[in-house]
Amino acid sequence: MRIARKRSETGFYHVVNRGNNKQAIFKDDADRLKFLDLLDRAKREFGMRIVAWCLMGNHVHLLLDDADDRLSDFMHKLLGGYASYLNARHGRGGHLFQGRFFSDPIESDERLLECVRYILNNPANAGICSTNVYRWSSYSEYVGEPSLTDTSTVLDMLGGTEQFASFIADRDRCTYAFEGSRYLPDDEARRLAVAVAGRFGATLDGVRSLPASARNDVIRALSAGGLSYRQIESLCGISSSAVGRAIAGK
Repeated sequence: MRIARKRSETGFYHVVNRGNNKQAIFKDDADRLKFLDLLDRAKREFGMRIVAWCLMGNHVHLLLDDADDRLSDFMHKLLGGYASYLNARHGRGGHLFQGRFFSDPIESDERLLECVRYILNNPANAGICSTNVYRWSSYSEYVGEPSLTDTSTVLDMLGGTEQFASFIADRDRCTYAFEGSRYLPDDEARRLAVAVAGRFGATLDGVRSLPASARNDVIRALSAGGLSYRQIESLCGISSSAVGRAIAGK
């Protein structure tokens, strides 16, 4: 039985889809351009607003405004069209993408902004290059001339392009994490853990030395952000039993 997707009351969703078995989904720039062309066609057909996007080697991030509740049809058209194109161009077969796409409802202005910061900083967080020079994201549309992306919502919220650039550059303060995902990749878990610990005036190594109430607050914040018991134990040097007690409120 397939579990129904959680609907967003605002219409905003962070959508992620990965290559099957973590395989690359783009062979070259021609593939990336084709994906963006299909994305543009699908947004027009289904009345979707694209707030942010980033193409990575084996996955894609989209932040969408789905006012007409057509997300599933939109993604089916986009991903199916791209898979057919890639299979034909490169003479490949089998599944390109890893099951159903993941969608995270975005229910507040703060989380919307943090999600944009998270998406656009993916290349920097992965050690590829600085966010502001990466070609395959919507960053350049925000600081230049938008085409595929509707930049108005975010720029209005932040106050303009200069404030946007400053907000995105402060990536170490990003607190966004997938809600409801089965796991948080270890690199993302570490980045979030550093940010959360910093809010309590501690480093990761210093979390276990915090007063018990503050330490438990950190643990609960990490768990709510999507970290597993194992990740919290490994990153903070706290036993799994202590992590369990903190999350249970004991």
